[in-house]
Amino acid sequence: MRNLAIKGSDRARNMLPVARANLQRAGLADAIELQAQDVLQARPFADSGFIVTNPPYGVRMDEQDALAELYPQLGDWLKAHFAGWTAHFFTGDLRLSDLIHLSVKRRTPLFNGSLPCRLFAIPMVAGSARREKPAADDEANGVADAE
Repeated sequence: MRNLAIKGSDRARNMLPVARANLQRAGLADAIELQAQDVLQARPFADSGFIVTNPPYGVRMDEQDALAELYPQLGDWLKAHFAGWTAHFFTGDLRLSDLIHLSVKRRTPLFNGSLPCRLFAIPMVAGSARREKPAADDEANGVADAE
């Protein structure tokens, strides 16, 4: 069996002992490296891999406004650093797929207790995944893509 590098982080340093205790109970304490770190500071440690995260999803209006600012930052962070990876976001904020400004491949319905949630899968590609539109000059000259 090949060793897999698995790393985890939380910006709340006081949550690391809780995570370590959970890993210990699951028999995974030696398999996962944990550190205190803001997600936007994380960088890839391999050419490809999976990111699984549960960003905050507040229920109060002031939290919703802050998240509307955070989600595009998460999208920019992924584009800048994680080409070749697949990101998975578990959230109860169903706006994430619109606000992150990335192409979501899969939306899996899940629950956190009674709260409806989604697991969004987002493959990260180098450059842009958008198809380029023909230039206006090309259309005017009768040049078009043959499909």
